Amino acid sequence: MSTVFRSTVTDPRGRGREFGECHAAQIKASVEAYRGLFERTAKGPVDLLQLGCEALLQIEQFAPPLHAEILGMAEGAGLDAREIGAINARTEILAYLGAQLRGECSTVVQVDPARPMPITVQTWDWYSQFAGQWLVWEIPHDDGRLTTTVTEYGIVGKIGVNKHGLGVHFNILHHRSDGQRIGVPVHVASRWLLDSQGDINDALQLLAATDFSASSVLTVVASKAGESTAVSVELYPEGPAFVFPGADGLLVHTNHFLDPRAAAGDTEWAVYPDTLLRHDTLTRRLANRRDLSASQIIAAMNSHLGGTGAVCCHPDPDSNADQYQTLVTVAIDVVAGTLKALPGGPCAHAHR
Repeated sequence: MSTVFRSTVTDPRGRGREFGECHAAQIKASVEAYRGLFERTAKGPVDLLQLGCEALLQIEQFAPPLHAEILGMAEGAGLDAREIGAINARTEILAYLGAQLRGECSTVVQVDPARPMPITVQTWDWYSQFAGQWLVWEIPHDDGRLTTTVTEYGIVGKIGVNKHGLGVHFNILHHRSDGQRIGVPVHVASRWLLDSQGDINDALQLLAATDFSASSVLTVVASKAGESTAVSVELYPEGPAFVFPGADGLLVHTNHFLDPRAAAGDTEWAVYPDTLLRHDTLTRRLANRRDLSASQIIAAMNSHLGGTGAVCCHPDPDSNADQYQTLVTVAIDVVAGTLKALPGGPCAHAHR
């Protein structure tokens, strides 16, 4: 079962404080887990407070309500706000430290512009030690809006949907221009898009105008007035780039850039070509198939080809190294403004 928490406070700082009080132990565990990951990446001590301070400055300028929410979360959990700022910028800090991370996550969207419902599923793969460190957070706003996100304890957002017909899937990317500094955290950008936008054009403009220092792709799906669309926004310091579905309505994104200009600086596939294998597997299994359902996409994602680099990945029990695992499989319904977060990989759900 997924853990679901629904905030009862709509004031940003109060909402953060409530979340921090209710989940203090889990947030502290996230901070310590990331502190260890950062130090293993850097092969030595890391000034987490300074990096977190830089992240908070970026967050305050980009989305003041989320900055207030983080301050409240720190108060509720009994932590330094800079520590929570740092884990919200975990992608940016890992890039700054020069981490050579294998990409994670596979996203599939099928869209028919004449129909209101995009069909969307993604796997979220991350280090296996974070398997118990995620939840579904439902966030009501005082004007009646609702944001729902699958995220980690202490991180304000990731994959999600709002009640205005927008959803976001989330995959990490790597580019040679990454890591020169700490820019706007991509996790904060995903959450703020869902909190603040109700139109896909406005959402794309928000992402295009944001100063990012590390790469990710946010696949934005939208439904309005009986029509639907999707676009993968490839974010990187020299970007962004925009990738649309093929003629059959299928959009598959793993962890390499699909835009040709952005791909010239891609550092992922030459080191971790499993991203190419996952993209090819899913494309061949799903291309030119009309009227797909979420369950059919999950069945197609039930692939262990490539071992620990597969679409549905599991850690090697004989290894003590940091390893990836498919932690959750997420399907978004943008028409209803809801999502399903299924714990574990597609193999646990493919035959239901």
